[in-house]
Amino acid sequence: MGKLIVNTFTSLDGVMQAPGMPEEDREGGFDQGGWQVPYFDEESGQVMTEAITGFDALLLGRKTYEIFAGYWPYAPADDPIATRLNEAPKYVASRTLDALGWNNSTLLKGDIADEVARLTEAYDEIHTSGSGNLVQSLMKNELVDQYNVWVYPVLLGGGKRLFGEGTIPTALRLVESRAFGNGAVLLTYEPTGKPEYGSTALSR
Repeated sequence: MGKLIVNTFTSLDGVMQAPGMPEEDREGGFDQGGWQVPYFDEESGQVMTEAITGFDALLLGRKTYEIFAGYWPYAPADDPIATRLNEAPKYVASRTLDALGWNNSTLLKGDIADEVARLTEAYDEIHTSGSGNLVQSLMKNELVDQYNVWVYPVLLGGGKRLFGEGTIPTALRLVESRAFGNGAVLLTYEPTGKPEYGSTALSR
Protein backbone atom coordinates (compact mmCIF):
# COMPACT_ATOMS: atom_id res chain seq x y z
CA MET A 1 0.00 0.00 0.00
CA GLY A 2 1.40 3.39 -1.01
CA LYS A 3 1.54 6.63 0.93
CA LEU A 4 -0.33 9.87 0.31
CA ILE A 5 1.90 12.82 1.18
CA VAL A 6 0.70 16.42 1.46
CA ASN A 7 3.33 19.05 0.56
CA THR A 8 2.52 22.63 1.36
CA PHE A 9 4.07 26.06 1.85
CA THR A 10 2.62 28.16 4.67
CA SER A 11 3.27 31.43 6.41
CA LEU A 12 3.95 31.32 10.15
CA ASP A 13 0.24 32.04 10.73
CA GLY A 14 -0.75 29.10 8.54
CA VAL A 15 -1.73 30.79 5.26
CA MET A 16 -1.09 28.63 2.18
CA GLN A 17 -2.78 30.76 -0.47
CA ALA A 18 -0.89 31.88 -3.59
CA PRO A 19 2.72 31.44 -2.48
CA GLY A 20 4.21 31.69 -5.97
CA MET A 21 2.67 34.56 -7.94
CA PRO A 22 0.61 37.72 -7.32
CA GLU A 23 -2.18 36.54 -9.64
CA GLU A 24 -2.05 32.89 -8.59
CA ASP A 25 -5.20 32.92 -6.44
CA ARG A 26 -7.03 36.13 -5.55
CA GLU A 27 -10.09 34.37 -4.16
CA GLY A 28 -11.53 36.20 -1.16
CA GLY A 29 -9.72 39.39 -2.18
CA PHE A 30 -6.30 37.94 -1.33
CA ASP A 31 -3.70 40.47 -2.49
CA GLN A 32 -0.45 39.06 -1.09
CA GLY A 33 0.32 36.40 -3.70
CA GLY A 34 3.99 35.61 -4.25
CA TRP A 35 4.91 35.85 -0.59
CA GLN A 36 7.17 32.77 -0.72
CA VAL A 37 9.35 33.95 -3.62
CA PRO A 38 11.71 36.22 -1.60
CA TYR A 39 12.75 33.15 0.40
CA PHE A 40 13.88 31.02 -2.54
CA ASP A 41 17.49 29.92 -2.17
CA GLU A 42 19.76 27.14 -3.43
CA GLU A 43 19.67 25.07 -0.24
CA SER A 44 15.90 24.80 0.11
CA GLY A 45 15.49 24.57 -3.65
CA GLN A 46 17.65 21.45 -3.72
CA VAL A 47 15.52 19.78 -1.05
CA MET A 48 12.34 20.62 -2.97
CA THR A 49 13.84 19.28 -6.19
CA GLU A 50 14.78 16.00 -4.52
CA ALA A 51 11.26 15.59 -3.15
CA ILE A 52 9.55 16.36 -6.45
CA THR A 53 11.79 14.14 -8.56
CA GLY A 54 11.24 11.27 -6.13
CA PHE A 55 7.46 10.83 -6.14
CA ASP A 56 5.55 8.32 -8.27
CA ALA A 57 2.35 10.26 -9.01
CA LEU A 58 0.79 13.65 -8.35
CA LEU A 59 -2.72 14.30 -7.03
CA LEU A 60 -4.08 17.82 -7.55
CA GLY A 61 -7.21 19.86 -7.11
CA ARG A 62 -8.66 21.79 -10.04
CA LYS A 63 -7.22 25.22 -9.27
CA THR A 64 -3.67 24.01 -8.60
CA TYR A 65 -3.81 21.80 -11.69
CA GLU A 66 -4.74 24.77 -13.87
CA ILE A 67 -1.93 26.87 -12.36
CA PHE A 68 0.63 24.10 -12.90
CA ALA A 69 -0.63 23.29 -16.40
CA GLY A 70 -0.27 26.94 -17.37
CA TYR A 71 3.35 27.08 -16.22
CA TRP A 72 5.34 23.84 -16.15
CA PRO A 73 4.87 22.70 -19.77
CA TYR A 74 6.52 25.99 -20.81
CA ALA A 75 9.37 25.95 -18.29
CA PRO A 76 12.97 25.40 -19.53
CA ALA A 77 13.56 21.84 -20.66
CA ASP A 78 16.66 21.51 -18.45
CA ASP A 79 14.69 22.26 -15.27
CA PRO A 80 14.52 18.93 -13.35
CA ILE A 81 11.29 19.93 -11.63
CA ALA A 82 9.62 20.74 -14.95
CA THR A 83 10.88 17.50 -16.45
CA ARG A 84 9.46 15.40 -13.62
CA LEU A 85 6.12 17.22 -13.41
CA ASN A 86 5.59 17.04 -17.16
CA GLU A 87 6.43 13.33 -17.30
CA ALA A 88 4.73 12.17 -14.08
CA PRO A 89 1.25 10.64 -13.90
CA LYS A 90 -1.11 13.37 -12.72
CA TYR A 91 -4.56 12.83 -11.21
CA VAL A 92 -6.99 15.70 -10.86
CA ALA A 93 -9.95 15.72 -8.50
CA SER A 94 -12.63 17.93 -10.04
CA ARG A 95 -16.37 17.95 -10.55
CA THR A 96 -16.27 20.84 -13.03
CA LEU A 97 -13.53 19.98 -15.54
CA ASP A 98 -14.46 17.87 -18.55
CA ALA A 99 -11.04 17.51 -20.17
CA LEU A 100 -7.37 17.89 -19.29
CA GLY A 101 -4.78 19.27 -21.68
CA TRP A 102 -1.54 18.61 -19.76
CA ASN A 103 0.03 15.33 -20.83
CA ASN A 104 -0.25 12.27 -18.56
CA SER A 105 -3.23 13.79 -16.72
CA THR A 106 -6.28 11.79 -15.63
CA LEU A 107 -9.54 13.24 -14.37
CA LEU A 108 -11.02 11.82 -11.15
CA LYS A 109 -14.72 12.38 -10.55
CA GLY A 110 -15.59 9.57 -8.17
CA ASP A 111 -15.60 9.47 -4.38
CA ILE A 112 -12.25 10.80 -3.18
CA ALA A 113 -11.74 7.97 -0.66
CA ASP A 114 -12.29 5.35 -3.36
CA GLU A 115 -10.01 7.15 -5.80
CA VAL A 116 -7.20 7.51 -3.24
CA ALA A 117 -7.49 3.84 -2.31
CA ARG A 118 -7.06 2.93 -5.97
CA LEU A 119 -4.06 5.23 -6.36
CA THR A 120 -2.30 3.93 -3.25
CA GLU A 121 -2.62 0.43 -4.63
CA ALA A 122 -1.00 1.51 -7.89
CA TYR A 123 1.80 3.77 -6.61
CA ASP A 124 4.25 3.75 -3.71
CA GLU A 125 4.28 7.51 -3.16
CA ILE A 126 1.55 9.96 -4.24
CA HIS A 127 2.15 13.64 -3.55
CA THR A 128 -0.30 16.49 -3.29
CA SER A 129 0.87 20.08 -3.72
CA GLY A 130 -1.20 23.17 -2.96
CA SER A 131 -4.79 22.11 -3.67
CA GLY A 132 -6.28 23.57 -0.50
CA ASN A 133 -9.86 22.37 -1.01
CA LEU A 134 -8.70 18.88 -1.96
CA VAL A 135 -6.42 18.68 1.07
CA GLN A 136 -9.34 19.59 3.33
CA SER A 137 -11.29 16.66 1.86
CA LEU A 138 -8.32 14.33 2.28
CA MET A 139 -7.94 15.32 5.93
CA LYS A 140 -11.64 14.94 6.68
CA ASN A 141 -11.53 11.43 5.23
CA GLU A 142 -8.33 10.62 7.19
CA LEU A 143 -6.48 9.81 3.97
CA VAL A 144 -3.22 11.69 4.61
CA ASP A 145 -0.22 9.54 5.56
CA GLN A 146 2.35 12.32 5.87
CA TYR A 147 2.54 16.13 5.95
CA ASN A 148 5.59 17.97 4.63
CA VAL A 149 4.98 21.52 5.81
CA TRP A 150 7.31 24.34 4.81
CA VAL A 151 6.83 27.21 7.26
CA TYR A 152 8.16 30.64 6.27
CA PRO A 153 9.01 33.61 8.53
CA VAL A 154 6.19 35.87 7.42
CA LEU A 155 2.75 36.75 8.81
CA LEU A 156 -0.01 37.35 6.26
CA GLY A 157 -2.99 37.87 8.54
CA GLY A 158 -5.62 36.36 6.25
CA GLY A 159 -6.11 33.89 3.43
CA LYS A 160 -6.72 30.19 2.95
CA ARG A 161 -5.15 28.11 5.70
CA LEU A 162 -3.86 24.56 5.65
CA PHE A 163 -5.57 23.70 8.93
CA GLY A 164 -8.68 25.80 8.60
CA GLU A 165 -12.11 25.64 10.18
CA GLY A 166 -13.47 22.11 10.16
CA THR A 167 -10.10 20.38 10.58
CA ILE A 168 -10.57 16.97 12.22
CA PRO A 169 -8.79 16.71 15.61
CA THR A 170 -5.69 14.59 14.95
CA ALA A 171 -2.51 13.77 16.84
CA LEU A 172 0.72 14.03 14.85
CA ARG A 173 4.20 12.58 15.29
CA LEU A 174 7.18 14.71 14.27
CA VAL A 175 9.28 12.58 11.92
CA GLU A 176 11.86 15.18 10.92
CA SER A 177 12.56 18.89 11.13
CA ARG A 178 15.05 20.98 9.22
CA ALA A 179 15.85 24.69 9.38
CA PHE A 180 17.23 26.68 6.46
CA GLY A 181 19.32 29.82 6.21
CA ASN A 182 16.42 31.72 4.63
CA GLY A 183 14.43 31.33 7.87
CA ALA A 184 12.17 28.57 6.57
CA VAL A 185 11.57 25.36 8.50
CA LEU A 186 10.52 22.04 6.93
CA LEU A 187 8.41 19.96 9.32
CA THR A 188 7.48 16.37 8.51
CA TYR A 189 4.60 14.84 10.47
CA GLU A 190 2.66 11.59 10.41
CA PRO A 191 -0.88 11.27 11.82
CA THR A 192 -1.08 8.91 14.81
CA GLY A 193 -4.81 8.90 15.58
CA LYS A 194 -6.96 10.98 17.87
CA PRO A 195 -5.43 13.49 20.30
CA GLU A 196 -5.02 12.60 23.96
CA TYR A 197 -6.12 15.04 26.64
CA GLY A 198 -5.12 15.80 30.20
CA SER A 199 -5.58 18.51 32.79
CA THR A 200 -3.26 20.93 34.61
CA ALA A 201 -5.86 21.48 37.37
CA LEU A 202 -4.52 21.19 40.92
CA SER A 203 -5.79 18.34 43.06
CA ARG A 204 -7.52 19.49 46.25
